Amino acid sequence: MNLLPRNDAAAEARRLVALLGEQPFQLLTFLSNQLAVVKTQAQMLMGLCGLTVTVTGFSGSHMVQAGRFSSALMVVGIALTLVAAVLCLRTLTETRWVSQELADALVETAQVIIERRDRLQHRLTLAGRFVGLGLTAYLGAVAAAAFSTVTR
Repeated sequence: MNLLPRNDAAAEARRLVALLGEQPFQLLTFLSNQLAVVKTQAQMLMGLCGLTVTVTGFSGSHMVQAGRFSSALMVVGIALTLVAAVLCLRTLTETRWVSQELADALVETAQVIIERRDRLQHRLTLAGRFVGLGLTAYLGAVAAAAFSTVTR
């Protein structure tokens, strides 16, 4: 099996052109679809961020009333979620059409698109980590609030 080294956009571009070079439209469609997947992932993460903010509107006051620890965890969770949302927004608003990347050589076009895809995907991976940490802190705040009301 011929696996490419990780993050080697040039090798991936050469391989794709070798496979689909006789059908350039199919290659460009393939790469466009990959960019669409990245955008869909960003939208999904934005949904999780929005859900966290919405739930805070309903339960935030209970966490604040439960004490400093749960309040601090809630604020940390919301702050981390905000960082994730900004990274997702940067991904969603970085619109550059595949047709804007067209170069004279198909390999060069593919490489530029692959590098953009990888950059956006890296940003989303980072955003996903922030969402995970933010939700963990936020759920810690919920748990701390629940335990604080049990002990009162």
